[in-house]
Amino acid sequence: MKGFGKAVIEYTKELADCLGEVSTSISTQEEELEEFFRILSEGTAIHIYGVGRSGVAALSLALRLKHFEKNLGKKVWWVGDDVRERIRKGDILIAFSGSGETAEVIVIAERAKDVGAKVVAITSFDDSTLASLADLVLLLPGGLEKKRGWGYVEAQLSELQSPFYGGGEFELIAYLFQEALLTAIGEFKNISKATIAKEHEEDEMKKHNRSESF
Repeated sequence: MKGFGKAVIEYTKELADCLGEVSTSISTQEEELEEFFRILSEGTAIHIYGVGRSGVAALSLALRLKHFEKNLGKKVWWVGDDVRERIRKGDILIAFSGSGETAEVIVIAERAKDVGAKVVAITSFDDSTLASLADLVLLLPGGLEKKRGWGYVEAQLSELQSPFYGGGEFELIAYLFQEALLTAIGEFKNISKATIAKEHEEDEMKKHNRSESF
């Protein structure tokens, strides 16, 4: 019987193999990425959403992109916040869902479409409900297929060939993908790393001052 430490090391290697799929997948979507940059540049405000583990990657993008607000000249909002601006015509919704069938995400995407906002879907399935609502679809591998009447449990059981519980590859890939997006946005908007570091420092100071006021 192998030891626990050896098992962790082996699964780390599995992760490396999984991440190798990212560049292969993304390299076929250069035109879509150019369109993403155009939509991002022309949009009035940016709203980001996802739930569950996909939501963690989405929230990370929102937190990081928040530091770009001044340079982008537009607000960045996390849809799950209690205090936020509503989605309006001309805004952008970036929606994360591996399956493209997450009910909460679909509801938000439908509302965004209804008011005339642009919807960018980050998902694994171009024939999903979320993809059908989107103006632009960016495909990442690893999502669970929860369509055609399948529930979450059935979707997980369908992915038993994966070494990971619940097909967690999409969330990992989405997290790293948002880092690549941010770096490219910073480069093409001429936003220096020093500028972002200063924004981050100012945010930390605001949080510190608020905590001392209580």
